[in-house]
Amino acid sequence: KRLRPGKAHRAAVLADLPEEQRSIAELALQGMPAVRSRVKEENVKLAEAGKPEMPEASVTKMAEDLLPKLRVAEWLDRADAALAQMETLDLRDVRSVVAASDDPMVARDESTRAVSAQLKEALVTKQAEELKLWLGDIDAALGVGRVIRALRMSSQPPKAGVMFPPDLARRLGEAATASLQPDDSADRWIAVLEAAAFSPVRTLLVPAAGPRTVTDDLKKTVVRLGPPLPQIAALLGIEVPEGTPKPKPLRPQGRKDGKGRSKKSGGQRSGGQRSSGQKPPAS
Repeated sequence: KRLRPGKAHRAAVLADLPEEQRSIAELALQGMPAVRSRVKEENVKLAEAGKPEMPEASVTKMAEDLLPKLRVAEWLDRADAALAQMETLDLRDVRSVVAASDDPMVARDESTRAVSAQLKEALVTKQAEELKLWLGDIDAALGVGRVIRALRMSSQPPKAGVMFPPDLARRLGEAATASLQPDDSADRWIAVLEAAAFSPVRTLLVPAAGPRTVTDDLKKTVVRLGPPLPQIAALLGIEVPEGTPKPKPLRPQGRKDGKGRSKKSGGQRSGGQRSSGQKPPAS
């Protein structure tokens, strides 16, 4: 789930301010450009009404003085919510709150240090749990023969740069290779290649022979995926033009089963990016 911060700390800071400073403080949370823009707009209205204009420099200075305390309050609201929602919170949001704790305005305030340390510890624990679940899901998908799903999940680690276990990589590479047979349809090859191209085991995809039927769609797919899967292009005798850009995963597409009901392919854990294939057949 995504972070749902409260406003208790922010409200407390605003409540302590004189009434005339509160609107400026709320604007300051949007950034200093928002403050300057509002002052200019208000001064235009005041000038048209023949009234004295607000001193822009004074208002800007007031906002700058209020901003550190407001930033701390805003971060504490997010941090409190992150700790309370940690069990179900999206890993990306936890990382975002932890990263924001290094903002000089936040880090300098003593009230944030204990909470920051607690959050960083919780992030380490959550990442370890997500990693274990991720690997377990891939292993489970392999166990029931869902090779395409396992390949897709392998490209969605809970943490960037995590090392993929060699034994699991070997098993996944062997299963992916075995799932591509000469008699398989071009659509099957496309689905497996789309999933494998973004997997850490893509170099282990080494079928002994290409498909008997090579459609135009398969040729286009092999060219597009040529940079990460050069061995497949070579196997099919398809030339990949020099300078072909590194591909991106296709957007998810639904498919229909034999009963005509739409099904969504793939899935993801918090913190990962979804990859997808072209109308993939059953994996």
